[in-house]
This record gives sequence, C-alpha cells and structure tokens, in this order.
Amino acid sequence: MNQSSRPPAAFGGVVGPLIIAHRGGSLEAPENTLAAIRHGVSCGADWQELDVTLTRDDAVIVIHDDSVDRTTDGHGEVARQNLSELRRLSAGRPRFSESAVAHLTAVHAKAPDFGDKFAAEHLPTLDEVLAVPGTRLMIELKKGDRGERLVDRVLEVLRKANALDRVALASFDDELLFRVSQREPSVPLIGIAQDLAGVTRHLELPVSVLAVSTEIARDVLARAPAKVAVWTWTIYSVEQAVELRDLGAHGLITDIPAALVAAMRPAGSVYVEPAK
Repeated sequence: MNQSSRPPAAFGGVVGPLIIAHRGGSLEAPENTLAAIRHGVSCGADWQELDVTLTRDDAVIVIHDDSVDRTTDGHGEVARQNLSELRRLSAGRPRFSESAVAHLTAVHAKAPDFGDKFAAEHLPTLDEVLAVPGTRLMIELKKGDRGERLVDRVLEVLRKANALDRVALASFDDELLFRVSQREPSVPLIGIAQDLAGVTRHLELPVSVLAVSTEIARDVLARAPAKVAVWTWTIYSVEQAVELRDLGAHGLITDIPAALVAAMRPAGSVYVEPAK
C-alpha cells in the first residue's frame, strides 16, 4: 500500500499499525474501568476501546455485557437498574467464562486474577472516561432495546465534554451508525464486523474504519477502499500482532496493549511498512 492510498493518520499510523487497547486492555487491567482506560493511555496505546449502554434512568454507562453479573459483584440487567444502584458495585475483579478461558488457553494466553488490587473500581460513566487525560476513544454502541436513544445520549455527552474531535463511534449495527451520521456527521464511524456480509453493509455508510475479526482480515484488506482503515480484533499475542502488521493491518485491537507497545515500539526503533 503506497503512502497516497493510506487512510488518514488518525486511523492508520504513518509507520506501522495503531494499537487500540480493547476495553482498556482487559488482560492487563479490569475491563471498561477507569483503571483500564488510564492503563491504555499510560502504556502508549493510540486508542482506547470501550462499550457503552444506557441505565434505566438514561445515564450512559461503560460496560460490555447486558448484565452486571460477569464484570461486577452485583446481579441483574444493566437496563433495569439506575445509575445510583450500579455505582455501588465493584468492577475490579471481572470473571472469565469457561469458554473465554478455553479460548485464551488455545491462543496461549491466560485469564488474569486481579485479586483486590482494583477493589475500588466501579462502573464508570462516559463522562468520567472522557475526563481521563490523553484519551482517544473508540466507543462501541450496544444495540439493546433503546439503541437510537443511546446514540442521542452519547452525542449529548460528547458535545457537553467538547470531545467530538477525539472519538469515533463504532457498532456491529449499521442502523445505529447511520443514525450517528445523520445526527453528527463530523464524528468518524467504525463498522465492526465478524463476517464479510457485515463488511458489505458497513461499506454502504461513510465509515472511516472497518474493525474486523482476525479470520477475515486478509480478505477485508484486499477489498477495502483505499481511504478506509482496517483494524482487526482481538489480538492476544505479540506473534499474532506481528503477523497482522506484516499483512498490512492499520490497527490492532488488543487485550495486551502494554505488551504490544513494548514489543513493537521499542525505544529508538522505527517500523517501515512493507511495500505492497
């Protein structure tokens, strides 16, 4: 890929791929907490990815799952609880399902046990994350029953924080991305896809990035428009990151951002993208 056909620098680094801390780097800090976001920033990741949904009382809260059971010491659906209730929960010791542990084992990674190190962490609001210095955020919009309302509330929060120039809004759902484009055309869109059908749908929108599973990364890199960056998820090892870098990926969405930064950006080194 020559220089003229690269995506804008914010989405495809001039030298080498961008490193995006998935949920702040969930194998290095408790996912989707302020501690994780600060970790992603401090270790040198270029972007921090997080997930947002709505509480019962319309607050934009940062959490991946529909329920709080896996990532907090509480129980129940997020959408059925008010922010004040959710704020009382500890989010410093997320659990990993048997399937997640099996997957991590298969890719030679290990589910961490954070013990009580992050016991004071709670579920943050989007406002709180935006207040962390140095953040550039990939914000994934969860569909849910109030997807359209979620878009509107997220945009309200971003405008209030004067943060529209340091975020991109992402989703698997092209209808939510379309609503973003209609409500706030200045915000970059990231289409998340696990298969080529999803990629095709997203390319009907003015997306800046296609965030795709590693299984389809090669195919997507071959067919993506010149100015659309291709980020791939989820990266669990330096070896996998290097392979995808050499394939031409513009961004690596990873649970181990500190490890990737240390291995791929050692002091004094410069990565030169291979000729395409």
